[in-house]
Amino acid sequence: NDPRFDGYGPPGNIFQLGSQQFMRNLRAMFHEYREEEDNPSLTKRQRELQAKLEELTLNSEAIWERERSRGEIVAPWIIKIPYFVLCYFLDVVFEGKNAFSRFFLLETVARMPYFSYITMLHLYETLGFWRRSSDVKRIHFAEEWNEFHHLLIMESLGGDQPYWVRFLSQHSALAYYIGLCILWMLSPSLSYKFSEMLETHAVDTYGQFIDENEAKLKELPPSLAAIEYYTVGVSDPMFGEYQTASVSDPERGIRKSGTNLQSLYDVFVAIRNDEGDHVSTMKSCLDPKEPVLSPALESRALTGVALASSVGFLLGSVGDWTQLADFVDSASSGIDLDNVLTESATRSSPILDGIIGGIASFANGLKEMAGDGADLDVDEDAAGSFLEDVVGGGATDGIEMEAILEVAKKVVLSILEVIRF
Repeated sequence: NDPRFDGYGPPGNIFQLGSQQFMRNLRAMFHEYREEEDNPSLTKRQRELQAKLEELTLNSEAIWERERSRGEIVAPWIIKIPYFVLCYFLDVVFEGKNAFSRFFLLETVARMPYFSYITMLHLYETLGFWRRSSDVKRIHFAEEWNEFHHLLIMESLGGDQPYWVRFLSQHSALAYYIGLCILWMLSPSLSYKFSEMLETHAVDTYGQFIDENEAKLKELPPSLAAIEYYTVGVSDPMFGEYQTASVSDPERGIRKSGTNLQSLYDVFVAIRNDEGDHVSTMKSCLDPKEPVLSPALESRALTGVALASSVGFLLGSVGDWTQLADFVDSASSGIDLDNVLTESATRSSPILDGIIGGIASFANGLKEMAGDGADLDVDEDAAGSFLEDVVGGGATDGIEMEAILEVAKKVVLSILEVIRF
């Protein structure tokens, strides 16, 4: 066995993993693990950073001042009472303690709504009750994926170190999940409203933490987990999938915080903004007149246009493969899609001209191969027989297939460069 793959594969059964976790927490309760300040593997720099993290504060009363400034919470008491109980419980338990432990519990619990929504939507689909919201499952998963990485960031900052914090977080999350599933069955609108309230409280909590510790946070570097998600992982299409506000407000675009991630201050500003996006998505889910659309719809449309233009160029330029190769070489050298799509750029953009010309030549090529002057109605059967005629009728005779493949590869690379997810 290759030792590099140790630990991979399916997890153990629930009894094995449960007993392992129980014993781990039991040892922690009896202080069998060494304290980190006695850990000789920590460098001097790491100890200094730990000390600075311990200096960060969070004023619970100031959080409520922010919430009161938003005005009265408009919601039925059936969800307002549990909301106030949960928030005041956090204030009592974590007042004066490590702020990252509080954030760890918040992010552990914050993942549960989206898990419950996916569960209930899946159940409704299975039972044949409701399928109109099937696409929303993708958005809810992206929201859960985002909260999961928030959780990883809090773990990297030591928020999960006390055993009682882990115990409280895990059991609270399970209870929250079951409660939300029951609430969804009674009223999906109330379930979404409760999540909107909790996410709004998270925005105020992180906002207060940022303002209260701005100078100290700017002196601390971002954690590795934050860099991996916001900087390295920014190319993942799932990163912007939960930012549904970018669909209703095209000028805003998909926010990519990793382009300017220089300190822990930038990390928490990004997390606060993420929570704000979750609030916007929950409001969209509550509004029957506002469709909950994924930003990936726009990317899929652009991908389709780019593919159509590529096929058009291939059909329209089969006599001069060198010219096509030169074009895709220039296209793949680096394109800023934002500039290409602006009004000023469209007047002189060879890319947009190429897309429009490619689609036109694609349509003209189909008509020419079907016969001069023929009106071609392309459906699936016609398209399939057309391709068979092209290959079987010798339309590709005399063409170097290796050259075609090379050009096709360059076209694909240029598409990936143009379509910025």
